[in-house]
Amino acid sequence: MATGHEHWHERGEIYALGALDGQELKEFEAHLASGCSICEAYLHETRETLAVLHRSLRPEAPPLAIKARIMDQIAPQTMTHPRQERAGWLNWNWWGLGIGVATAAVALVLSSNLTRTQSDLEKAKQQLAAAQVESAQKDELLQLLSSPNIRLIELKGLEAAPAASAKLIWNPVARSGILLTNGLPKTPTDKAYELWGIAGTEPIPAGVFRVNDQGQARFRMPVLGQGKTFDKFAVTLEPAAGVEQPSGPMVLLGTL
Repeated sequence: MATGHEHWHERGEIYALGALDGQELKEFEAHLASGCSICEAYLHETRETLAVLHRSLRPEAPPLAIKARIMDQIAPQTMTHPRQERAGWLNWNWWGLGIGVATAAVALVLSSNLTRTQSDLEKAKQQLAAAQVESAQKDELLQLLSSPNIRLIELKGLEAAPAASAKLIWNPVARSGILLTNGLPKTPTDKAYELWGIAGTEPIPAGVFRVNDQGQARFRMPVLGQGKTFDKFAVTLEPAAGVEQPSGPMVLLGTL
């Protein structure tokens, strides 16, 4: 949600519960009337969440003792003594206070459940977005693998990373590919790995990447410029932003 609306969102949740009153109610309704689309959308979302929450709660009958107490309170009284009237007034006062506390407790529980439900929905959205990204990456890899022009290049670990290895799925027609690494050492925060396409003796930068704790990365290299024929690919350790010419140790090398 937009920064600066937290104050209105808090009132919106209470408004959706029907518990906003007094000056705050007037101010919130005036804010809605001003045409704030953010708060309108948030209020709509809150009411939908409350509806879902309401449907998920199992209805329960109140205890018989509570029912009896309420009936006693509302039963007509005749010929009451002033002292009895005062006692009755006090009883009503305490009973009204109890109802108010109970109402506030219900509102608090609903608000807490609403916040939790919204948090769960946000997590579900994030998981869905991650799944969509992963699916798109798999589709991209399958599309690349199905091309008749692809070449698979094995990159071997050199002295700086002897346990490392990589495969480059290279399409010389599209002049792009996907690098899959394994066993590369993790880099400091100011360093990253840089891929190079080598045309003869000329290295052409092909993007920087980082690896996970297992030294793995799936890196989609950018399209390399026309006019060069690449016969080798290499990976070096460089400053995090990348460089135009190799300056760090070479960790992987493969020949087409």
